[in-house]
Amino acid sequence: MLVKARMGRVGLLTLGIALAVGGCSSKKEGEGDAAASAASASKSAAQQRALVRWAGQMCEATKLFETMRKDSADKIKEITDPPADALIAPDFIAMGYLSRTSSSLDEVAQKLDAVGSSGIAAADLLHDALVKEVHRVQPKVTGLTDSHEFTSPAEDASTRAERVGKLIDSLTMPEQPDLPAVVAREPKLSAAYRTAPSCALPRPLPKAADGTDVDACADGGCEVLVTQQTHVTVGVWKVRVSLTETKATVRNLGAVGGVGETTLGAGGAGSFGDNGAELTIKAVAVSHKGAVLKFSTKG
Repeated sequence: MLVKARMGRVGLLTLGIALAVGGCSSKKEGEGDAAASAASASKSAAQQRALVRWAGQMCEATKLFETMRKDSADKIKEITDPPADALIAPDFIAMGYLSRTSSSLDEVAQKLDAVGSSGIAAADLLHDALVKEVHRVQPKVTGLTDSHEFTSPAEDASTRAERVGKLIDSLTMPEQPDLPAVVAREPKLSAAYRTAPSCALPRPLPKAADGTDVDACADGGCEVLVTQQTHVTVGVWKVRVSLTETKATVRNLGAVGGVGETTLGAGGAGSFGDNGAELTIKAVAVSHKGAVLKFSTKG
């Protein structure tokens, strides 16, 4: 009996140890699964953040690319076919154009070069093709705009500007699907595209306080929507507003303040002054659909 009792205790003790060990093993396996799941979620979140960054950089670069092309075309038209009442000689406009366009192209190239791999074949193919397209014309534009290559900045400026304009105009988005098309095919990239602030659709023009009624400006203050070249009388000031897709140019035509003009992008402001009288113009918003401009006077 004594032997049996001892064996029973040993058996129970052994069983208890086995259960304890088994329980510990089960707990460790569960912890391992949770850790693996957390690591996977962390990796997925990091990949999505990287895609958001990629989408934002590409949206910013492609928007700058398109804006550069549009601004170039507008300025070349002003150089090659100046209006009869042009205030500045074409060669001087060309000098400014050469400098700005070279800088804009360099900025586009830098932004594209800063974009890393997305890990999505179609997206990276689009990026690489656009980089190649920009690099195709960049050395030629640099050669035509480098002031060290000419005896003076004005030397043959208009002719050089026309050549640069043709190079910029030759830039095209790659023939393969553009960024929105690539995004539409890739769910993860689509989510990143919607999240990236730079990829947001352009906001509609805000409602102007006086709508399109430029006659409301006659009392010296107004906020109006302009959608085409328009003459506006603001108090004693008479101005003409001309538009491009990204800028509004306001020219003072009246006797007060003399002839002059200011070109404004969205959020920009300019003014004319004469003997204490002043006209201030603020571009509340500018887009391809028009511009909301706020006029105010004093003095």
